[in-house]
Amino acid sequence: MAKGVLRTGMGTESTPLMPSPGPVEEEKINEVTADPENENGNGNDLSQNVKHVKKNSPLLAESVRNANLEYIRLGLKFESELIKHKLAFRYFDFRSFYFMFLPVTLLATLITIIGFLISGVQNDEGSGGGADEATGSVEFSPLLTGSSKQVWSLVVGILGAISTLFNSIGRRTNYQSQADMHKSAVKALEKLCMTVAFEWDWFARNASDPEMAQENNLAADLKSHQASFKAMLDACCDSPVPYRVEQAFTVLEQVYTRQELKNTDKNSDTAPMQFYYHKLWKEHSTYWLWPLKSPSITISVLYKEWKEEMNKDL
Repeated sequence: MAKGVLRTGMGTESTPLMPSPGPVEEEKINEVTADPENENGNGNDLSQNVKHVKKNSPLLAESVRNANLEYIRLGLKFESELIKHKLAFRYFDFRSFYFMFLPVTLLATLITIIGFLISGVQNDEGSGGGADEATGSVEFSPLLTGSSKQVWSLVVGILGAISTLFNSIGRRTNYQSQADMHKSAVKALEKLCMTVAFEWDWFARNASDPEMAQENNLAADLKSHQASFKAMLDACCDSPVPYRVEQAFTVLEQVYTRQELKNTDKNSDTAPMQFYYHKLWKEHSTYWLWPLKSPSITISVLYKEWKEEMNKDL
């Protein structure tokens, strides 16, 4: 991936980041703005390219560049959280269905069937011999009698106790509520990621005019997104992301920081992180035991493989 390119996650298109002008380029710009021909309206093409360079404009341009980098960091943070909450939703939803709902439903069905076999069947349609004319019902003798009835009555009692145990565990683990929390977080983060992607796309196309970016109050927008993100986390605070999932993403970010950024400045390109996040997501979602069990992942080994794969695609 080329330095200074961010894939927004909304498609395959990428938008170049606005480069920081070097000292030589700034001197040339200052010379152009001081040229009398430009002040008299001559050299229109050149003056259009540097019309935003005015007094104190380097500070304004630097502020816009910082906002650009902040959009990139926020976009990556939101996307990583989106992936983690998607994995968390599958994790808890699987347990809610297969550990709680399905066993309790099967036990209730078995108890009902065995109960009919033990107690007999009553038909309220009122037909056939042996009918009680006063009530209009027909009673059939139970299919299980004698010692068999006692044994199956004991089985019903045991199944009822097991069902009660499952219900108690379900209330304690609260898998369904946790799954609902993460599902709500996924919906909120999807909207937030889409909003940030659209705003960043507009910002990247208008970054050559810092005054326009300033007029649109980008700082307020960034603070609003951060506040929405914090509110979403507060809503899901009772249901954290599973430990193994959180650990995998944390280790990935540490490996990336150590191997990619240790000899570079803080404004280095962070676009490959989106690629690594999606590879880690795939590593979990394609594991044959997921979401019953999280895969055992050696991030440092996989990171080298992913990096080679990314370099081959460039």
